[in-house]
Amino acid sequence: MYQAKLKGNQRFHLFDNHQEQTTRSYYQTLERIHQALIREEFVLYYQPKVNLIQGEVIGFEALIRWKHPDKGLISPGEFLPVIETYPLSIEIGYWVIETALQQLQQWLIQGFQTTVSVNLGGMQLQDSHFSLRLKELLEKYADVPASCLELEVLESSALEDMPAAIKTMKACNDLNVSIALDDFGTGYSSLAYLKQLPIQVLKIDQSFVREILSNSE
Repeated sequence: MYQAKLKGNQRFHLFDNHQEQTTRSYYQTLERIHQALIREEFVLYYQPKVNLIQGEVIGFEALIRWKHPDKGLISPGEFLPVIETYPLSIEIGYWVIETALQQLQQWLIQGFQTTVSVNLGGMQLQDSHFSLRLKELLEKYADVPASCLELEVLESSALEDMPAAIKTMKACNDLNVSIALDDFGTGYSSLAYLKQLPIQVLKIDQSFVREILSNSE
């Protein structure tokens, strides 16, 4: 009925049992991910960033995993795409940031100061309240220098709404949080818009550098 209404007046739409089952399964998965957040089933893994010249660890990247009670460890590629257009992605994003700040605080207590970068989702980047909530989290973990946190933004997310993205990035910079542009080269790859984005780190896609020592092109 609703599909027919969406198409306008004097229309009909045939019920599709397969589509109904697919849609129902999708929303069940969405709700299960929401429950996973409530039940604290998500964990962060920390992948080291290494300076290959000096052979030193210079920071970490926080990578989320779902510790499913029945299916074991689930990679983000299996559940993040399901929520990327829903507000739930924003809440999980804040959980990642706070968990990373907690880990940074624990390391500081142990006498180890480093940086951790976390991925910033498209909806978070476009959220007008993001910088305010980020400020609240930084104040909650005041012992952790804001410069120890780095936010990674996908090239495609930054270009979705440039004015909003620039505003959010500048607000983060004002809090002394650095911004990294991730997967540069997989989308528009325009050098022109890089001048507009207030970023401190550019992560170039491996397709650009994979054969840099062996291919003259």
